[in-house]
Amino acid sequence: MSLLFIQHPHKPGKLKLALLIAAFLLPAFSFAQSGSNATPVVDHIAICVKNLKKSVAFYTDVMHLEKVGNPFGDTVHQWYNLGNHIKLHAIQGSCSDTHIKAEHLCFTVGSVKEFAKTLDKLNIPYGNWNGDSKEPTLRKDGVLQLYFQDPDGYWIEINSPAPKK
Repeated sequence: MSLLFIQHPHKPGKLKLALLIAAFLLPAFSFAQSGSNATPVVDHIAICVKNLKKSVAFYTDVMHLEKVGNPFGDTVHQWYNLGNHIKLHAIQGSCSDTHIKAEHLCFTVGSVKEFAKTLDKLNIPYGNWNGDSKEPTLRKDGVLQLYFQDPDGYWIEINSPAPKK
């Protein structure tokens, strides 16, 4: 690789030094979203769904996720924005019927109790970690948690941020 250095007539070498520093430091600040180094960065999470229309309704109407472009341009995939450049990829297919609660997607909301009102309105069953009450689980760090399942039985946790100390 050859580099072209333009030097200022009154400050020889300063611009050359600045360009050299930029050439070496810039990649260190841009690797996280470019995947240009060996550290993996989450791009998307894929789930198998039996009925894409039901799942689209759930993730759009209940979870209020934003649909994003489908690179396949077909009717068996739907993509959603999860934030921070991460996507959820729903793929219609033959899926397992069983999912355990310990394997779940988690979303933070401003108020778990307010979100629970939406679940109640939509008749979506939910409960705490033990599954014995609709009262949220209170973790030791002050985070409230509720769990429910999507149309394919995937567990979803809704939690609230821990109180500020």
